[in-house]
Order: sequence, then structure tokens, then C-alpha cells
Amino acid sequence: MTAPPPSAEPPQACPHFDPRAVRRVGVMLAPHKSQVVETVCALISWFDARGIQVLLRRDQAAELGYVERGRAPAEMAEEADLLLALGGDGTLLHTARLGAPLGTPILGVNVGGFGFLAALPQEGLFPGLEEVLAGRFRLQSRMMLHTQVHVDGAPAARFVSLNDVVVAKGAISRLLRISTHISGEAVSDLPADGVIVATPTGSTGYSLSAGGPVVDPELRAFIITPICPHTLSARTLLVPAHRRIRITVLGPGSEEVHLTADGQESMSLRGVDWVEITEASFSACLIVLADDSFYARLRDKLGWGGPR
Repeated sequence: MTAPPPSAEPPQACPHFDPRAVRRVGVMLAPHKSQVVETVCALISWFDARGIQVLLRRDQAAELGYVERGRAPAEMAEEADLLLALGGDGTLLHTARLGAPLGTPILGVNVGGFGFLAALPQEGLFPGLEEVLAGRFRLQSRMMLHTQVHVDGAPAARFVSLNDVVVAKGAISRLLRISTHISGEAVSDLPADGVIVATPTGSTGYSLSAGGPVVDPELRAFIITPICPHTLSARTLLVPAHRRIRITVLGPGSEEVHLTADGQESMSLRGVDWVEITEASFSACLIVLADDSFYARLRDKLGWGGPR
């Protein structure tokens, strides 16, 4: 995915969002969830009754019989006043990469599955939408990553991500040697299967599985976690968001290394000089209902128990 270059300025805050001014809602669907079809039809009727136009991704609109509502993903994000991610966390991550550069607010709806990020359950969709249109919500600014791949000393590819960027080995089982610099200063050079650079939003994803900490998503910091390091001294490092992270993969086995952004976009790092990760110049603007709590979700989703 082509992303805007990073900025030396602090990331822009979420713009003011007036739910009374919503005229178009872009709905991004999880393609593999058949149960969303009935919900989409109900959504269209619900919004039509309120004078709000629903836009769908072009291929999904054609499949559902709403061709006139179809748009290319980028067009949908540009036209919409509000984006609805109807699926799971993967759908929300994809929607965030579309909407965040434009400052468009995003509401995630969990349709089955784990759904840690898409916190609004499907059964609470319409009451939740009533709350949003009535202005009873919070707008959370979530840090995003800007990743730039350098080849022959020049930028060759760019990615944006809400959860994380992973540099890891492919099919070859040999350890990699990964060098990490922070704002130009050497920090580590160690053998491992890879490294994860996550945002606080992504701290409950792959980073957590690799031994990283749980971090409040409203903080702004990098979480750098080695994957299966071959040294007991290697630990997760929490770094302020204004720093620049540079990752260089050394041999052996470096020809089988891949970079993955949000688990959805990937490229081979063969022939790559280094990967640089900075905070993006924009944030993802997530709509959070008044009774939603990150800590309640930790108890519910991670099985920590205890009363709400």
C-alpha cells in the first residue's frame, strides 16, 4: 500500500466529528462472514429511513444486489462521513488503513470471533448506532505506524498499519540476525526468528503472544518485541513514539525474510538495505461508546476475570 511520507510534526489529532452532519456511511464487510448479508440489508433500510446513504465496496455491492451503492475502497473512504467495519478485527484494521489518512471516524462491529478491536457486538449494532447519531460516544485517537523499506539507499515501498509491522523468516528454519537502531543509535544485534514493532493498539495481538506487554491503546509508543530470540537477555523494549526505528536483517537465511503490516500486506525483504518505522502523521479515529472500556475487554476477552 502506498502511504504518505512521515512528517516531523506531531500526528494530527482526530478532527471534530458532528454525527448530525453524517450524510454518507461507508460499510466495509468481512468477505468470509456470510452472516453479514442480512445485517447489511437491515443497515441500508435503517440508514435510508434517516436520510443517510450507505456506500459499499464495489465488488461487495454487486454481490449483494446494490450496484448503485458500489465504490472503489479509496472512493468510499473519501465520500463517507463515517466508516463502519462490519466483521472482525481484520476488517477494522483494513478499514483503518483507508480511513485514518483522511481523518474519517471508524466504528468497528464484531461479527463473531474474538473481536478485541471491533468491540461493538453485532446484536448491539442498532442501539449502538442510535447512541452514535445522538452524540453519546467518545472519539479515540490511535497511533499508527509508517513503515518505509529502503533499497540501494532509497525508499522503495511504504506501508501504514494500526496494529504492527513484523519482520520474520519464511520457510527456512535458520535463525536470522537482526540489528535494531533507535534514532541512529545501535540498540541490539541478536539471533531470532524475527521482530515485531507494535503500537499500543496492537499490544494485545501478535506482540502479546510473543511475550510483549499489554499497553493502554491511548498511549503513543513503539513496542519492540523479538520473536523467539536465541538469548535469554532479549526483552521487549518500549520506545517513545517520536523515535525512528531502523531494522536491518543480516545473514544467514536473510533471503527468506518477509515484512508484514497488520498481518494483511506483505513483501519479501530480499535485497532490502533496511526497514525504517516511524509514527504516521495521522491517527486512526475510533468511535468508542460511552460504556465501552479497554480494561473490561481485557477481563472479558483475555479471561482475566473479576467484576466489571
